[in-house]
Amino acid sequence: MFKELVDLGQELESQSMLVPAGFYEYGQPIRWVVHVWPDRIYLEKTELDRPRPFDGRTSAIRAHPLTDEAGYALGAARQQKGIDKRADKKHRAFRALLQKLLASPQVSDPTLREAIGWVMHALETGLVRQDPRYHEVESKDWVSFVPGQGPYAGQHLFEHPEVKAFWLAELEERTSSPERGSNASGACAVCGATRRLVNRMPKAKLVSTAPLHSLNADAFVSFHAGAGIAEHAHLGICFVCADTAARAFTRLADSDRHRRVLLYDSNSRDALTNQIALFWLKAPARIRAGEDVLDIEQLLSSLGNVLAPEQPVNEAATPALPQLARLLELPWRPEEAGLNLDEYGFYLAILSPNVGRIAVRDWITVSLAQLRENLRRFLTATSIVSPWGERVSPQPIARLLQAAQAANPNLTRGLLRCAYLGEQPSPGLRDAAVLRFRIPSVLQDPREGWRVQALASALKLVSFYGKEEARTMDRLSAHYARGPYLCGRLLAILEEAQLRAANFNLNRTIVDRFYGAASTAPAATFGGLIRLATVAHLPDVGRDVRFLLEDVLSMLDEAGGFPRVLTLPEQAEFALGFYHQRADFRSRRGKRATGQATGGDAGNQETGSGEEEVEG
Repeated sequence: MFKELVDLGQELESQSMLVPAGFYEYGQPIRWVVHVWPDRIYLEKTELDRPRPFDGRTSAIRAHPLTDEAGYALGAARQQKGIDKRADKKHRAFRALLQKLLASPQVSDPTLREAIGWVMHALETGLVRQDPRYHEVESKDWVSFVPGQGPYAGQHLFEHPEVKAFWLAELEERTSSPERGSNASGACAVCGATRRLVNRMPKAKLVSTAPLHSLNADAFVSFHAGAGIAEHAHLGICFVCADTAARAFTRLADSDRHRRVLLYDSNSRDALTNQIALFWLKAPARIRAGEDVLDIEQLLSSLGNVLAPEQPVNEAATPALPQLARLLELPWRPEEAGLNLDEYGFYLAILSPNVGRIAVRDWITVSLAQLRENLRRFLTATSIVSPWGERVSPQPIARLLQAAQAANPNLTRGLLRCAYLGEQPSPGLRDAAVLRFRIPSVLQDPREGWRVQALASALKLVSFYGKEEARTMDRLSAHYARGPYLCGRLLAILEEAQLRAANFNLNRTIVDRFYGAASTAPAATFGGLIRLATVAHLPDVGRDVRFLLEDVLSMLDEAGGFPRVLTLPEQAEFALGFYHQRADFRSRRGKRATGQATGGDAGNQETGSGEEEVEG
């Protein structure tokens, strides 16, 4: 993963799309600019968003060169509440770094050295504190220094190339400091060059900032001898590669096009249960799909929609996935001769935030040729009719996970590997979906339509992935004659008869009370339901429902009659039969009846106040 991140970072740098090495795009702007002359200063209040030096400090006192928080740069102690008691120590660290900067061999420009001397003079003589606006400066406000005259007038000194070179050398020293017991040189595991190896990765941002790699137990460094060796062992990576990987990672995490949230608890931002996907595409040239040239960035966004939709998961599906499914059916080829799709790569990392370091849950790399085939099969297997039968659409991974309320990282891993690597889906997803499908409020609440559709999609995926039924079972199949599926259809038929007999004026149906029993022990449940329907419901409904009931019962007889007990895989088929038949009934109702119907999913409005008691 580090090698691919470094390659990506180098590509972005060549296109001037990455912040400078050792820099970071902070959430806080530069609020104060100190304009300096040889004998005076002017303090200007501003709001500037510019990348600035970054070393990932938290509570430690470590300064940045020529720009920093005011507690460091100016010794300002004022805070919104109280004072910064460490402001003096911070300011001493800032001035010490300026002296180190002047003594550095990287800084040879005499004009730059003169301007830095003005800054040091202003700080040492208290010129800044004499400015009438100094009392407005707070300790956490960012400050930058700008010369008021000379060749660099109006330019931020921290952006000077020689200051950047000094900062890189300083960062390399800090990440492999002899004070921590490590100053080793060796071959970098990423680039292969012989360089000083770091023992602390530069921090990257996923939710909060944390390193991508760290060592906190001796077991991780068993290749070294001794106790407590994890405290000072190197990571096998040089600073240049570590910094490039961290900057590329942060850019991906900040881009909506390269990031999707699979599971996230806003009340616990750094919890390991949160799962976030970062992904990118290596494309040497443009791609043709049929006669059309694909936009690479738009293709990447479409591939990300397999992970999670751009809108919230509990909203109606967008055309994005159906469009991608159609696109995958077209032949793809590179636009440039001499290339093939195996030279195009798709990279996906599943990550969880953590205080100590970012946790990598899974890492997937696959060629575009294989990815196209794997996604085509996955989208076919997850395609399912909507609860009201309007359309058939695939379901994204995040929607499947949230519908099943499956926080188990192994289920996430299984779904991802199914979609992108073509592996078989985990039966655990089916089991979780079956349990959720039994809950009456899930089946009946109008707001849960998205969930019911996603649960049905998960059941279809696990039951039929890689089989012909993955294509044919996206809606009601009149020819699928397995007993569990027919039992599910039968329950939907009996519910429809009950609704029609009551003119769709019911708050509860037989599904509320009997779905759980019917889906686990059909033989013991359906006898009473059929007797009730024969007496109370079927005489008042049309012939189509009665004929359909007779057809399904006849098919059940041919399949061996009502099963006594259904296993979990059979309960999944029962749920699909119920869902398909119910959606088929709804699709044939007029808009007026649809607005009045109860016992349904999205779009279902409860207008009646009656309640029919059913005896089992």
